Amino acid sequence: MKRVFLAVLIMTSNLTGCDNHLFTQFFRNPHIVEIGKIATLKAEQWHEFKTHAKALNRIQMLQIVFDGSEPDKLDFFTRGSDENFQGGEDVFISSDFPEHEIKFEVRVMDSNDIEYKFIARGQSSGVLFYNVDAESLMGIELKSIKIKSNLTHQNIHVTWVSYTGK
Repeated sequence: MKRVFLAVLIMTSNLTGCDNHLFTQFFRNPHIVEIGKIATLKAEQWHEFKTHAKALNRIQMLQIVFDGSEPDKLDFFTRGSDENFQGGEDVFISSDFPEHEIKFEVRVMDSNDIEYKFIARGQSSGVLFYNVDAESLMGIELKSIKIKSNLTHQNIHVTWVSYTGK
């Protein structure tokens, strides 16, 4: 009986650790990595963030927050989708850039020098980007994240989120 209790205690303590991958998977806590911050991203210029983040869970998302991406300023609509809202592209607009659409290009490079393209597909205090490749990135280690925009942005903050989903 004591051995069973000890085994359960050890297993429970291993699962409740904040950085434990099994805990994250079982309880759907996202794995969040702060990639970096920059003061200015100039229009049509790439900026590269070096990182060692790992895609621990099934779904990968990148969030880019910038001046003008606050929820009361940023909005989006889908252009070119079918009657089931499939296909098309999400178009982002901000009251800080009233005459322009906000477009980002995002490329993620893994430790094997394979590049993945992410596209904008939502908002939450910034623009959310998801991998366009059909295959899961779970298990890969990220080497770098590159971003470029059609507009100059101030106070860029990039975050990687890996989560289990539903």
